[in-house]
Order: sequence, then structure tokens, then C-alpha cells
Amino acid sequence: MAHAELDRLQACLNFALDKLRKELDNSQLPPLSQLSSVEHPLDDPTTYLPSTGLFEARRLSLACLGELKNLIQSPLDKCMDERFTAYGVACTDTLIKTGIIDYLSDVPNPSQGVPAAELASKFELDSQKLVPILRCCAANGWVRETRDSSFALNRCSRTFIEGHAGRRLNFFMPGFVTMIETIPYWVAESEWKLSRSPEQTAFQIAFKTPLLAFSWIMENPEVLIPIANHLKSVAGDMSTPSIVADYPWEQLETPVIVDCGGGEGGLVSAILDAHPSFRAIVQDMENVVALTSSIMEERRPRDIENGVLKVEAHDLFQPQAWIGNEYSFILRHIMHDWPDKEAATILGHVARALGPKSKILIIDMVAVPNVNATATTSFESFLLDSDAKRLDCTIPSHFGSASKIVSGSSMHMLTMINGCERSLREWEALVRACGLRIMNVYPLRAHTSIIECALDTRALL
Repeated sequence: MAHAELDRLQACLNFALDKLRKELDNSQLPPLSQLSSVEHPLDDPTTYLPSTGLFEARRLSLACLGELKNLIQSPLDKCMDERFTAYGVACTDTLIKTGIIDYLSDVPNPSQGVPAAELASKFELDSQKLVPILRCCAANGWVRETRDSSFALNRCSRTFIEGHAGRRLNFFMPGFVTMIETIPYWVAESEWKLSRSPEQTAFQIAFKTPLLAFSWIMENPEVLIPIANHLKSVAGDMSTPSIVADYPWEQLETPVIVDCGGGEGGLVSAILDAHPSFRAIVQDMENVVALTSSIMEERRPRDIENGVLKVEAHDLFQPQAWIGNEYSFILRHIMHDWPDKEAATILGHVARALGPKSKILIIDMVAVPNVNATATTSFESFLLDSDAKRLDCTIPSHFGSASKIVSGSSMHMLTMINGCERSLREWEALVRACGLRIMNVYPLRAHTSIIECALDTRALL
């Protein structure tokens, strides 16, 4: 009996894992192990940038695993699995907020495990509640149950230790689950169901506020710091090494880079470190630039003093002050925050500032529609083995479960502010409406891409 789809997925997964193993060896990286209590270099993309082959092999492996799960898991189990996902998030939050994660990281023998009763006594908790929480974390691969009701950190859970990237990512503002639960009503029943306004979203319904999400966050300081830390990791640190390495900065013909909405200046700092011939300007809101200026004066005093680096307040909805051939502009994780109307206003202001040599670098996710059944063209660049060129796989063009972060981010932006992650066709329409054309799209070793835009001189002919 033929099992064509299963056979193709198995062959594709075998190939991807073989490639992953080979790339790990070529990069002189240690073997991956969930039993290890030591972090692996691949665990933190802010400090280690994998080779292109390793990045693609890992992505293809995850896509194959997701498609295999879709193929063999029963629909009812899949439904229950999905519904229970929220509990997994709540459980990791609990371990972080109680201090259990940090305690487990500091025990003399971290691989041995700590009894739940000891943890309950240490943190004045109920062990009968704690054991199911820890077992839920273990089922999701975050901790290990070393013996009955004793638990230890594994390699992955170390990202939640104080000072690590996962700790900053693990935020959920009060009411976050309520906002998610509001989506069906907002989309299908509310008076706003046909509205694309950023002030008429599930966020306003869930939080019972007329305020724009960004305005509400600014008025609620108790959530401002954790959200800022989250955004710094998601919209900054995770992709910065790849942005610097994977875009040909030396080809820019403009001496000055303007980072619009550049936050604390982390991206500009990394670019200047790698390409000191540039000058840079970091722009952000009035209430952000005071902090940015302080950080830059501490970290790059010579650049500030010499005029290499400038920090200034700027409203993205106002005309851009820097005009002409000296300037290229960065919009990182700005456009996905807004619906098309508002996004076109922001992009239009920057477009009107461009000279013929200027570029706009939109750094955002590119959503890939699942319009065919093969992702071969997406990873053929690292198919180096002759046999691999005959690989017949059925991975979706958007890489299936390996694209969950893109689809999840799109849902989050939709729910918060009627924004979204755009497909290349949607990016082209938005860019063209602003008198620009896409010159190139640079995939990154991250979830984002760099969409390079310039003035569309063809429209002037």
C-alpha cells in the first residue's frame, strides 16, 4: 500500500535532519540535547548568528515536524492541543513570577532536580497546584521531571533566567487573554466588524477604552516597562545580528542612515560598529528620545560629540525633515503596526524626502500565502548534495508550523491596532501607492526580511 504523503514527509525530514547535523558539525557547535543544563549557542539569536545552511535546515526540520503532526494527529486531539496551549503560557509565567526558575538555576546540582514539596515550602505555595503546573511545563519541553514530582531546568528553560532573552519576551499585559477571547465577537458581531480603524479593535473592546493601544500603554506605567522589554527583544535584539550581516550596507550610496522609530538606538549602534563610515540619526517619540540620548551619551560619547550620531524627536505622521541624496531611512517593525491608510501616510512622508540615491529599508515580516504544496524554491539555495536536488517534499510554501510566529504576530497586530504582517503582493501595492518601487527583498536569518525601496523613476517617464 502506498503512503505517498507520509513517505515524502519522512524523506524530507530525514534530509533536513542530516543537513542540520552536518551544519552543526561544520560550525563546530556542540550536539543539541534537552538533557543538558547548559545553554547551546543556538539558543540565543541575539548573540549567535547561525550559517544560512543551518538556519534553513532548522526551519525545514520544524516545518516537516509540523506537517507530520497535522497528518497523523487526530482532529479532536489537535483541537484539544490548541485549546490547552494557553495553559502552557500561564505555567511558564508562574514559574518565572514565583522565582522558581531562578531557584532551579542556582541549586548545587541542577541536573538532579528539586522535589515539588521543597519548592512549595521555599516559595509558600501549594505543592498540589505546583506539580500539575510543572508537569505542563515538562510536556511543553521547558523542564524535566527527573523522578516522580522532582523537577530540573533543561537547556531551553534557561532562557527564562533573569537577564536572558526569553525572560524579556515572556510578557502578557493584564487582560491579554480577554483580548484574544474578544476576537470572534469583534470580527463577526460588533459594530466595528467592518472597521479598519486602529481605534476600533478588539483591544478597545477588551480593555474598555477609547484610546489607541499605544496611548493606553503610555498611560499605564505598570505595563510600559515589560512591554518595552518585550518589544526590545522581539523588534530589536533577535534580528539585529542578521540585519547587519545579511544586508549589503556597503552598497548604500548615502552617507547618513536615519532610523525612524529607532527606539534606544541598538540597531544604529550595531551598524556603526560594523560600518564606521556612516553617520546616523535615531528618531523616536518625544518621551523616548530622552532615554535614547542618555543611553547613546553613555555608550557612544565620541560619536555624539563628533556629530556621527544624533538623537532627535520625530512624529512619524509628520513630514520628514532630512531631505535629499545624503539620507537613507530605516523603518523597522513600524509598518506592521498600522492599517494600510496610516501605513501609507508614514511611508509617504519618508518617500517625499528621498533623493535619487536614497533608499528606504522596511524591516518587517513578509507573510507567505500557502498557494502551493512545495517549499522547494525557498530552501533550494542550501541543497548542496546532488541527491537533494531530486527531493520531493510537500512542505507548504509558508513553511507551515515554522511560520507560526509570522501568523501569530499578524493576529496580534490585527487585534491590537488593525495592523498585520503583509505578503509581498501587499507590500508592493503599499509601496507603489507611495511613489516607490521595491528594488530587492533580502531574506534574513530571522523571521524578518529587508524590503529595499527607492523612488520609482519609471513613473516620471
